[in-house]
Amino acid sequence: MRALIALAGVTAIAGCVAAYPIDRPSDYTAESRLSTCRVDLPQSWKDLLAQDRTEAGPHEKVIVVAANEDAGTTLVKTTRNRTTELVLHDHGKRQQVMAVQNDGQLFGVEFDGRWVTFSTTPSPENHATTTYAWDSRNDGAPMRIGDSGAVVHNGKATWSDRAGVHVYDLAKKKDRIVGPGKEPVFLRDAVIWLRDGRFRAEGEVPEQLRNAQPGDSVASDGRTVVWTQGEKLLGWREGWPETRELAGIESVPLTEGIVFPRVSGDFVSWQSESSYVTDIRSGATMHTTEGGYWLEVHGGALTQQGWRVAATAPLAKLSSLNRC
Repeated sequence: MRALIALAGVTAIAGCVAAYPIDRPSDYTAESRLSTCRVDLPQSWKDLLAQDRTEAGPHEKVIVVAANEDAGTTLVKTTRNRTTELVLHDHGKRQQVMAVQNDGQLFGVEFDGRWVTFSTTPSPENHATTTYAWDSRNDGAPMRIGDSGAVVHNGKATWSDRAGVHVYDLAKKKDRIVGPGKEPVFLRDAVIWLRDGRFRAEGEVPEQLRNAQPGDSVASDGRTVVWTQGEKLLGWREGWPETRELAGIESVPLTEGIVFPRVSGDFVSWQSESSYVTDIRSGATMHTTEGGYWLEVHGGALTQQGWRVAATAPLAKLSSLNRC
């Protein structure tokens, strides 16, 4: 069985760019390439993940793809019998968001506690993307908002396409373009994005970000923004006097760099041939070669994907990673 472990995005491998989901075996692992502080997967994290664990059947894939702030509400993607279903799980209640049939792909799920955004394509070979938004407080159908993967925060979605950077008010169903660029994210209620290797914004870019030279991967939880720069993962949070290096990897030709960062609170998950989780407070990064522990942060949850296993643990309950 194979499972989808990467959201649609831009992955740079050996100078090539791919804008589609990446498949790897769900028990995939690789040796650490960290050049900064590395720690093992804490037993306490394993114990928490074991408390909220779903066993998949022999012919299905189950992945937790989003969560709200306290991890009490999650979005789960299940594939069985050539049907992929996105379902909201809210304290014992189950509500279908959308299902796609046969070779249809569903990915890029984001959740701000009320609004869900996600994208679909007709098949792995056909990258024609449709992006939707869905209000979890209503029983209506998802509404189409664009054709490029979006992120969502406090009732607004943002994405980029050939027309520029879009900011869409989901309640008012109002779209506006704020400028040319790519990779937009929210910093509080403002939107920042990349253009010509620099951060841009409608108003003033925070002083600490003006000299940053981000690569193609940027993420934010609305409070903290993180980005890749060469073999480094950097970040900044309001109140910090300057940007910080959060983690780094050894430079190895013809291999994947740091891709698909995600940040929530004090934790950043990212990928480089396997999964890593960095604790912003200590500067330590967790990496394990144990199969079945592909870890990401989504909202207020640490999610685990493994062979026929999906699990979550509230980030608020995770112990800090020890400094080296």
